[in-house]
Amino acid sequence: MPRFTREQVRRRQRIAVAILVAVLLLVIGGCTALVANLRGGDRPHRADDAAMTVGSTPAGAPALTQLPEETQLTADEAMGIDVSSYQRDIDWEQVAGDGYVFAYIKATEGSGFTDTHFRLNWDGARAAGITVGAYHYFTLCSPGAEQAASFLAAAPPDDTALPPALDLEFDGACEERPEAVDAQAEIDAFTHAVEKAWGRRMVIYSSSEWRDHYGLPVADSRPDWLYSDRGRPSPEDWAVWQLRFDGTVSGIEGPVDIDVVRIEVLREHAAIPREEDLELPAPEEGQS
Repeated sequence: MPRFTREQVRRRQRIAVAILVAVLLLVIGGCTALVANLRGGDRPHRADDAAMTVGSTPAGAPALTQLPEETQLTADEAMGIDVSSYQRDIDWEQVAGDGYVFAYIKATEGSGFTDTHFRLNWDGARAAGITVGAYHYFTLCSPGAEQAASFLAAAPPDDTALPPALDLEFDGACEERPEAVDAQAEIDAFTHAVEKAWGRRMVIYSSSEWRDHYGLPVADSRPDWLYSDRGRPSPEDWAVWQLRFDGTVSGIEGPVDIDVVRIEVLREHAAIPREEDLELPAPEEGQS
């Protein structure tokens, strides 16, 4: 008497073929992934710079009263603010009504801390038609790579947003003061990871205390965010200008940082040349 019926044999044959196909797919997939990695499959993101736009501050807007005396916006400049949970709940429609067209919003600090109002501010500003950007407050108490992971988890790449910004200050941060070479190594680890993910150079803001202590090599070839309460900053190639930290803005209780952006300068300085060591993919044949 046969051990298996003819139908049982056919069923077992079908199962064996299905298992073989599944194994082959796994092997092929693994080989494809390996080849992709060998060819640089984990390639940096190439940002679409045309997707990043900032509106114009209307003539006569209340925001213009925050400018230094006898200062007027030029054609390529627009008014904005930078905020964090310190400003508590914000009425973004009123902010937009004052003529502010962009906002840098605190996303993270150090590693493992996301600003409690980040997502609320991000979504609220966007809904009001304000172009948003995220910034990270760096600390010398945790590795730069860990801080980058925290930032990217909170603020993943978004081509329509402003380039991410890095805030280098001692206020409120840890008390450690490592050697300059060690501090710079952690900053480099942070900027490399974030710029690879976003496909744009980071905007760099620093306090005078930070610059006096460490200098600012990280700002070389990156967009500058400079503070000046008497007029446009020097040097003249700034991308973002913070003109006051005690501004008054409708929809926000208490003082606010007021800024001006030069969007074309920001776009140009944030662009990563294709030949640089981030190994950004070259354009395909026929593309510019």
